[in-house]
Amino acid sequence: SDRHLACLEEIIQDIERSDKGDPWQNLTALRLLLRERVDYGSAFPPVRVEVDRCESENEKNKKISCQNITSTDFDARHLMDGSILKAFSNTWREENDPLGEKFDQLKESWWESKVPNMLESTPERPHIKHVIMAYGVDVSTETGYIYRKTENRAGNSSTPQEYDGIPHLAEVIWEERGGCLFKESTTKFVKESLLGKKRLRRNPLGAKNETQWLHRSGDGTINYISLMWAHTWLLHATRAMMSNGVSKDMIEGERLGDPRNALERITVSHRPKGGSEWIDGIGREVLDDENESVAEDEDTGTNHPHGTKYKPRMLRFESSGKSRSTGMTYTTTVIEAESVEHKETTRNYDILSAAFTDVLKNLHEDYGII
Repeated sequence: SDRHLACLEEIIQDIERSDKGDPWQNLTALRLLLRERVDYGSAFPPVRVEVDRCESENEKNKKISCQNITSTDFDARHLMDGSILKAFSNTWREENDPLGEKFDQLKESWWESKVPNMLESTPERPHIKHVIMAYGVDVSTETGYIYRKTENRAGNSSTPQEYDGIPHLAEVIWEERGGCLFKESTTKFVKESLLGKKRLRRNPLGAKNETQWLHRSGDGTINYISLMWAHTWLLHATRAMMSNGVSKDMIEGERLGDPRNALERITVSHRPKGGSEWIDGIGREVLDDENESVAEDEDTGTNHPHGTKYKPRMLRFESSGKSRSTGMTYTTTVIEAESVEHKETTRNYDILSAAFTDVLKNLHEDYGII
């Protein structure tokens, strides 16, 4: 992390010692990241490779028995350093070894270059006065993949094929609204598509109490655990004032109160579905919208005003601090809009309205205009 910021772990114990009830109330994302320490592989690895061996007694015997011989999981670190490409290259023998060649190219042009590898650390809050992070949530999002290799061998032969072909994607893990994980077979999807069925039914990944990984899903492109990291930026001021090595000539900045009350200084508000005004608090979480109007068509395209979801339920998290070196006040805002898909975020009327309202407020407070 930034050397001028205290580590996130340093403030957890102080927060837990709070004597004002549950300090994590209304801040589920921070609780999961800081206290529960959820990571990309906490519920299911980003990538799993299974190798099955199928054998028959002889060429005339059509009965084939298969058993899994290896199962290898790959987490975010393997994706970051590219070692997953090398592992795939060793598992699937492809002509001319394209994955091994890709690994060598990335190693030469990226990992061993003078350009810092930004994937080696989590992103910190940008060093600008006002940050507004807005994104969609609770859209079905791919979050894991199962690749499966099947070795077909006759009972009297142990010689594998010279080449295996390309890696076969067998199953996709989805995070659905509310953070539950589901599994979908790509093989069955192809068969159902050929039969004219539009969508294959997804099955829960394990028992119900095991499938709810997070409290939300992503935006259809980026999974929620990546999006919700922006919530840690709300603690930037507290981390700055707790860091060691603060020079004496720095201006005494404002800290977000006692570290034990750091989370209390994050203000939370919500805008109900179909509403226009922001209301203090997180509001009532509803997954089935039982008391709210529900559009028959859930498409995010041109069937809706402005070409996207109109007046979705939104949550807003805000914090502020003061620079130790300049005394400048800065703010951080995180906005989550339910059921707004990734590509629609930049043209969603309500997200843009919420963001630009903050921009106009900041212009007025900073420069006295508008």
